[in-house]
Amino acid sequence: MFRSVKNWLTILILALVALAMIVAWAYVVPPLTNRLDQQKLADQKATTQLIITTVQFYLRFDPVTARLYVYANDSSGFRNALEVLRNRSNGRVMVFTRHLAVHDDTGGVYPVDIGDFPMISEALKSAKVVQGVVTTSTGRYAATAVPIASNSTVAGVVLVIAPLKDVDAAVAAVQRQLFFATVLVMGISLLLGYLASYFIARRLKRIERSAEAIAGGDLTATVPASVEDEIGQLAATFNIMAVRLRGAFAQVEYERDRVEVLLNDLSEGVIGLSEEGTVTIANPASAELLDEPVRVGAGLDETFPADVAEAWHESRRDDEAQAVVFVHGERTLEATTYPVAGAADFTSIVVLRDVTSQARLERARRDLIANASHEFKTPLFSLAGFLELIDEGNVSADERREFLQLMRQQVDRLRNLAVSMLDLSTVEAGSIEMESEDVDLETVARSVLDEFQVQAQAKELTLAVDGGEAVTAWCDEQRLAQVLRALVDNAVKFSPQGSSVRVATRAESSWATIVVSDDGPGITAGELPHVFERFHRGSEERATTSGAGLGLSIARELTEMMGGRIRAASDSGGASFSVRLPRAPRRRAQSADS
Repeated sequence: MFRSVKNWLTILILALVALAMIVAWAYVVPPLTNRLDQQKLADQKATTQLIITTVQFYLRFDPVTARLYVYANDSSGFRNALEVLRNRSNGRVMVFTRHLAVHDDTGGVYPVDIGDFPMISEALKSAKVVQGVVTTSTGRYAATAVPIASNSTVAGVVLVIAPLKDVDAAVAAVQRQLFFATVLVMGISLLLGYLASYFIARRLKRIERSAEAIAGGDLTATVPASVEDEIGQLAATFNIMAVRLRGAFAQVEYERDRVEVLLNDLSEGVIGLSEEGTVTIANPASAELLDEPVRVGAGLDETFPADVAEAWHESRRDDEAQAVVFVHGERTLEATTYPVAGAADFTSIVVLRDVTSQARLERARRDLIANASHEFKTPLFSLAGFLELIDEGNVSADERREFLQLMRQQVDRLRNLAVSMLDLSTVEAGSIEMESEDVDLETVARSVLDEFQVQAQAKELTLAVDGGEAVTAWCDEQRLAQVLRALVDNAVKFSPQGSSVRVATRAESSWATIVVSDDGPGITAGELPHVFERFHRGSEERATTSGAGLGLSIARELTEMMGGRIRAASDSGGASFSVRLPRAPRRRAQSADS
């Protein structure tokens, strides 16, 4: 019952009204009773002198016998006088001797017990009028004891008693009125208190419903504030709180959306792990990198190889980031584990990065160093051997000239190798700036072929451009010439005596293609995928030609920097290399394969 504000407010109002009525009763009834009693006693005291005068007029005291007697035997007169006193006091008049014996009595319904009226003895002892209110078995009485003196001797006592029934009736009437008033007031208070409590509880209930709505996720819930009292101020404060909560939740949602967008747009995979090592969250990139969806609730061992699991355990143990690189299919991935502090449902995260290109570059760097060391070693050893033979002086003039010729070839080989490696490092570092423009492919092709006329004549080769309509491409003319030099040089080297090297151009809607072909032995199927790798030289090339094996690799890098693509093809009739370039500047890079 007391769980409802309405109920306990109603009970509180009733309790306050009841307390007020009790206070009113205590303030009215006892004082009223006492006042009426005192009024009765005062009325009796007013007749005291009349009593003394009347009694002394009729009664005499015999000091010898200590008896009271009626003067001149006028008993009827004395009786009449007592009746007058009885009427005046509206009560009963009794005369007692000094020995407490009843001398005269105006009579009454109930007998009188002297023990109920202690004022008789007190009046005899003190010779003074003694009054009081006496409660007997027959009711309450106002009693006045008047001593009768004779020659300085108290001869008897006149006791006047008056019933207080009228006082009790008046007080009872007042009490009845108070009771009826109490019942009426409590009834009205119950009704008004219930109504007031109902309206107060209803206003509080509105606040409660709004709070429940907000707790359920409805942040638009408000409380109408109609009355500017404490509850109205509470409602206004509640509405302010709701507005601030909406702002706070909006900010949290905004930040959550931002984090979600960032996670979804990240190229790195982000996976959250619980304290037990189970997946609690994963962004789309993680599924793409691992080639399968990352299931929430999956264990660490199900999702990652053992190396990553071990790194995760070390990260938790040392409370610091740990990184490990592992191979997953055709990709090389780097997994970095980070401990996370806070109250999130994950205690650590694993960040996946695709380091395939970096791993490939690292392998290429190692291969470059190994291959460069190997390529430099042969000519250097040859030069050292020739110098040692010449230094010994046991060679003829013809042999000396032959050694010098061979040494010059090795020096040229070293110089070409150094230049090629310098070009390759410049391309890889991104230090080359492309100055693209519309370039006529036939013009560039004829210019490059003219540079190889001497080598062609030595092998009786025919260098030809299969031209037609003008074909232009959007590229860097100098870099395109460098690409063509590498392709033509390669074709001249492998073309047999008396054959031809051809350069052809053709145009498509968005692309222009220039093809360099020869009539050489071609490229075997096993070596064709590797022709653009650094330091790659076919078995036939190593046996019959010199070179570092970097020309085609540099040509591929330059072509891709110009937004194009280079391809090699071969059959029994020779090899061909096609360079495909865009015909116009492009806002976004598109694949030359399209």
